[in-house]
Amino acid sequence: MIRPLLSRFPARKQALAAVAVVGAVGIAATACASSGSGGRSTTASGARPAPTRTSPDPGPDGQNGSPGPSGSPGSSGTASTATTGPGSDGGSTSPSQQQSQSHNGGSSPGGSSNPNTPNTSGTTPIPPNTTPGYRPPTTPRTNANVDCAVAKCIALTFDDGPGPDTGRLLDLLKAQNVPATFFVLGNQAVKYPAVVNREYAEGNEVGNHTWDHKDLSTLSAAAVQNEINRAADAIAATGIPRPTLVRPPYGAVNDTVRTVAGFPFIMWRVDPEDWKYPDPTRVADQIVGHAKPGRIVLSHDTHKTTVDAMPAVIQRLKQQGYTFVTVSTLMKGTALQNGTSYFNRPAATTAQH
Repeated sequence: MIRPLLSRFPARKQALAAVAVVGAVGIAATACASSGSGGRSTTASGARPAPTRTSPDPGPDGQNGSPGPSGSPGSSGTASTATTGPGSDGGSTSPSQQQSQSHNGGSSPGGSSNPNTPNTSGTTPIPPNTTPGYRPPTTPRTNANVDCAVAKCIALTFDDGPGPDTGRLLDLLKAQNVPATFFVLGNQAVKYPAVVNREYAEGNEVGNHTWDHKDLSTLSAAAVQNEINRAADAIAATGIPRPTLVRPPYGAVNDTVRTVAGFPFIMWRVDPEDWKYPDPTRVADQIVGHAKPGRIVLSHDTHKTTVDAMPAVIQRLKQQGYTFVTVSTLMKGTALQNGTSYFNRPAATTAQH
């Protein structure tokens, strides 16, 4: 009797048996995987495999990626890029892909972000507008909503500046919540542009006191316009709106000035003559002694003694119930006319206390 052919070759028999066993196990594993994951293949750990990376890891210099669409840390925030699992090297990439990932703030090897690098997922700060001719929007004025037909208002004004002591005055006004009006010389605005900008930014009003304090009543029409326009240009160059109020030096105007100036003239009703008497106590007494509702007070921030007097002025007038306002707020409701001089709020519209 002849033995079956396979029995003559035991090694081949064992090999074929092993192949059969392996094939059966493979079929069973495939069936289990399909039934357990809804038809999607899984890794040995049960996690979904990472999609193919379209951008590479940029290395230590680009590990501050922002969260992507899936919320996984370290991704670049683009839908086609994802983080690989721990230990994965993400595959090989071209230099152009590396550059792209670096600009996108891609993830580091292994998908973890560098804890020492700030997250860039927030909104990028908008840089200041440096477009030539740009002017910032009007800043809300302190006490701008005060109705001086009801409140006991007074307006402090300061001429000829800015000067070395203007910053100290601004500190005081800000601390006391007191807005004032600064009638600025154009040549001083060129010298102290940051101070003029601060005057406006902190809720004060900035007016035009001409370019270099010439007596306008002695000038030609063209020269008057040049004094006013040149100063307005210098003030606007500090980054604030062009002034709409003018104070003529010495309060000197004539028919020519009234005709060609093109702005209302803001005069004053209270003058402590601080330029003549450099005495803080006298300056304070003169201002407080002549204060009445609706009045405009003249002084000069170019005099140290005047700035020294202001704490007492503010304290004493506050104790008397005054509300400090800018000239424009004081005159609110009054239709200011170009070429007309205003010394105080019209009595008929001023609160009586």
